Amino acid sequence: MKLEIKKINLSSFLFGAFPMVILCTSFVLGFIGIFFLDNPAWIPVTPMGKLVGLFLHSLVFFLITAAYLVFLAFVYNFFVEIVGMKGISVKIEEIQ
Repeated sequence: MKLEIKKINLSSFLFGAFPMVILCTSFVLGFIGIFFLDNPAWIPVTPMGKLVGLFLHSLVFFLITAAYLVFLAFVYNFFVEIVGMKGISVKIEEIQ
């Protein structure tokens, strides 16, 4: 069975489970980067300062990544719907 993605719903990027995945990923990456890696910038910072840095890192990483993905979905929708290019084709087989 062949399927073609004609439109990506932008609200699914903003209000679904996908933003929570991005936020958790940014939190984990920030936690590893601040508390486990030997970065000289974080050595003189107090633990409370590291937590604030973790919060700000997670927030900025989340906002940049979410905005970028929404932009990519918007561009994809533009080219598929308005310009009339073919969408992404996916071939799916049912396994018995």
